[in-house]
Formats: sequence, C-alpha cells, structure tokens
Amino acid sequence: MTGSDALLRHLQKLGEEETSLIGGKQYTQSQIRMAERIVQDLRDDLEKASIKPKLSRRRAFIVILEELYYDVPEYPSELTLGNIHRRASLRFEYMNRNIKAFKTPTEVHPKDPCTYYEDNAHGKARYRVALEYLVNEFDRYFKEPNAEFTLKNKSNEIKLC
Repeated sequence: MTGSDALLRHLQKLGEEETSLIGGKQYTQSQIRMAERIVQDLRDDLEKASIKPKLSRRRAFIVILEELYYDVPEYPSELTLGNIHRRASLRFEYMNRNIKAFKTPTEVHPKDPCTYYEDNAHGKARYRVALEYLVNEFDRYFKEPNAEFTLKNKSNEIKLC
C-alpha cells in the first residue's frame, strides 16, 4: 500500500464523521471530502507522470541526440549508441526491440541528412517519417526547447532534397 492509499483511507474514515479534529483544528465533512479529492487527483497525476512514453528505439535515440547535440556541427568521436541507449532507456519505453539496424549515432540521426541519404531513398523516407512524428509531438517527448528549431529545419530539409 502506498502512502497516498493510506492517506485516502484515513480521509474516508474522517469523512464519515460530521466534523473531524485533525492536528488540533476542526474540519467539516465537506472540507475532508475536498482534501480526499485533491489527494486522489494528485495520486492520479503522479501515476501518469511516472509512466514512460512509448517510442520506437530510433525515435527515442533521435530525441536524445537532438537534445544533446542540436547546436554542434558534428557528433563527438567518442559518442556511442550505448551511451544514447542508456539515456533513452531512462526516459522512454521502446515499442520495438530491434537494435541491430543502427551502429553509430550518424546512422540514427545524421547531421547532414540530405548528403547521408543521397543514394538511399528508402532510408530517407523512413527517416523523414520519424522526424515528422517527432516534430508534431515535440512538446510530448522533448525536454530541451532549443532543439525544436534544428529538428524542424532538418525535417523541412529532408522533405526538399
């Protein structure tokens, strides 16, 4: 039983009485019911906040890469997908388990997508779909507001090339 469950049970008992004495102060039944509703709403909000949003592995990696490296022209040479995977796992639940498709951060989210996907129309189309989804749901998945501008630019750029 969580603390909020115990608190709700206690408030329900107190709400059965016409007036209740809590901490030396007297509260009416309607005040106790209001406190009960507030605790219930807070518990529901906390449960919703603790649920990780679901994303494909690639989209989750793109979120992390864009938040960390939106303002640099190239990824650091020591950056590995293992580092990105650990960060993404803390924030997102993966909808798929496929990790074999990508080996480097550039394969997941290239800094210059038009050049990278120049001879790969299928890969470019899949990348474009991933970016469009993230641009449309930016506020839901991103914590770094400055990354929005570069993500939208890349999305527009990949549509035009």
